[in-house]
Amino acid sequence: MEKMIKDIIKNFTEFLTSLSGPKRVAVIATLIAIGCTITGLFIWAGQTHYKTLYSNLTTEDSALISQILEEGKIPYLVEDEGKTLKIPDDKVEVLRLEIAKRGVSFQTTLGYEVFDKQAFGTTNFVQKVNRQRAIEGELVKTITHLKGVIRARVHLSLPESSPFVSEKKNPTASVVLDVRPGYTMSSDEIKGISHLVSAAIEGMRPEFVVVLDTGGKKLSENVSDSMTAETANRVALEASMNSKYEKQVEEILSRVVGSGKIVAKVSVNLDYTEKLETETTYDGENSAIVSEVSNTQKFQGARPSPQGVPGAKSNVPGENPQPQTPMTTSDTDKNLVTKNYHVPSKVTQAKKPAAEIKAVNVAVMVDGKRVPLLDASGKPVLDTQGLPKTKYEAWTESELQNFSEIVSSSLGIKPERGDKIVMKNMEFAQEDMSHAENWMAKQQQAEFIRNLVKYVVIGIIVSLFFILIVRPFIQWITDNSVDSIEDFLPKTLLELESLQANQKLPGLEDSLPAIEERLNPDKVESNLLKDKVVGLIEQNPMKAAQVVTGMIHTMEESKSNAAA
Repeated sequence: MEKMIKDIIKNFTEFLTSLSGPKRVAVIATLIAIGCTITGLFIWAGQTHYKTLYSNLTTEDSALISQILEEGKIPYLVEDEGKTLKIPDDKVEVLRLEIAKRGVSFQTTLGYEVFDKQAFGTTNFVQKVNRQRAIEGELVKTITHLKGVIRARVHLSLPESSPFVSEKKNPTASVVLDVRPGYTMSSDEIKGISHLVSAAIEGMRPEFVVVLDTGGKKLSENVSDSMTAETANRVALEASMNSKYEKQVEEILSRVVGSGKIVAKVSVNLDYTEKLETETTYDGENSAIVSEVSNTQKFQGARPSPQGVPGAKSNVPGENPQPQTPMTTSDTDKNLVTKNYHVPSKVTQAKKPAAEIKAVNVAVMVDGKRVPLLDASGKPVLDTQGLPKTKYEAWTESELQNFSEIVSSSLGIKPERGDKIVMKNMEFAQEDMSHAENWMAKQQQAEFIRNLVKYVVIGIIVSLFFILIVRPFIQWITDNSVDSIEDFLPKTLLELESLQANQKLPGLEDSLPAIEERLNPDKVESNLLKDKVVGLIEQNPMKAAQVVTGMIHTMEESKSNAAA
C-alpha cells in the first residue's frame, strides 16, 4: 500500500514537472477547487442537524426546558422569540421520554392547585383572590383542550354580593384566545366558549362574556337584548331552510335541464307562536254505574180549612159570607232515584313547535333546450369550425307542469296551507367567452415559446461552455509539450529501456516489443527506433511534417553558413 502511494505521488510529480508553468498552475488550481468542494461537503455532512423539540411555548415553559437541557449538557437553539426550541435530531425522542418520566408539566396556569399550600391565618381577602385565580385557571385549562386553541387567558369580574336588589351587579368575563395558525374559530365555537364561562360562574349570562383573539379582534357577538338575539336566530333559521330547499330544487331539476340552467329561490315563512292544546275525549259506550240512591215519599191526610172570606169583603155590611170547605185533604207519593255513572275519558296535551312552517313560496326559472339547427333537407347546419349550430327551444307547458309537480312533491308543498310555486321558462343570457378563450390561448402559446427559448438558450450556453472552455482546457492540460521528435525519441538503447521501465509515456510498454538479451544490441536498437519513428509519424503527421521541415531549414542554414 505504501509503495502504491509513493508510485502515485511520483507519477503525479513527474506529470506536473513535464507541464509548462501556466498548465501547472491551472492543474493545481483545479485540484485545490476540487479539494475545497469535497471538504465543504464533508463539513456540511458532519454538521449537527437540529430538530424541533417543542414549539409555541410560553416564556416560562421555554425557560424551564432550557434549564433541563443545560443540566443534561445538550446543545439547543432558540428560535421564534423563544417560542421554539431545537436540539440534535437524534436526541429528540429520547429527551421527550425523559421529560415525561420526570413528570414535568409545561402548563404554568394554576387552578385549584393554589389551595394545596395554604398558610395558617390566611385572610378572607386572600381566600377570595385565590378562589378567583383558581376558577380562572380551571377555565383556561378547559378552553385550551378545545380544537385549534393553543393558549387562553380568562379574566373574571366578580362583584361583591349585596342584600339590596337595586345594588346587585352581574358578573362579567373576558377571554383572550391564541389559536393555531391558519385555523379560524366558528361562531358556534365562540358561543360555546361564552356559554362554558358563563355556566361556571353563578349569575353570569353568556352575553356578558367578551371573547377576543391575540390581535384584539372581537370574536363574540354578545347581544345584550334577548329579543334581538332571538330575532337574529330566527332570521338565521329561515335563511338556512331557504338555502336547503333551493339546493333540493336545483339538484332534482339539474338532472333533466342540465347543470347551470336552473335558478330557484325559496321563501319559508315560519310561525314562532308557542301553542299548548288540551283535548278531552269521552267514551259513552263503555260507561258503568258507580252508585245509585233511591228516595221514596208517601203522604195522605186531611186538615180543617180556614174559615171566613179572605180579604176585606167579609167586613162589608150586607154581604153574605161564602160557604167554606170544611176539610182539606192531601195525598202525596214521591219516588226520587239518583244514579252516578263512570264515563272513561282521555286527556291529550300537545305542544306545537315554536318554528312551524306557515307558508312556502317557490320561484323557479328554467332555461330552455338547445337543439340542432336543421336545413331544408333535415341535415344539421354547420358553422365555420365544422360544429353543428343550435337554436333555442322552450320547454312545453306539460313539461313545466311535470317540473312543478316534482318540486311540489320534494318540498312538501300544500296549497291548502297557502303555499305557492311559480315556474317559468326563460332563455338565459349566454356569455361570449370566445375573446377570453382566444386571449388565454395566445397567452399559453406565448408562455410555451418563452419557456422553449429559455431552455434552448440554456442548452446552447451549456454546450458552448463545454466546447469552448472545458474541452480546450482539457486538451491544453493533456497536450504534449515536446517540441520536436528528436527530443521525444530516445537516443540510445539504454534510454529506451529506462523509458520502458519507468513508463513515462502511457501505453509505451504495450507498444514496444520485448527486448531479448541474446539479440544484437545495435540491430535491435535500430529496429526499435525505426518502428517507433514510423508509429509516431502515423499518429501525428502534422507535427512530424513540422519537425522535418524544421530539420530541413536547419540543414540548409548550416550548409549556407559553411559555404560562406
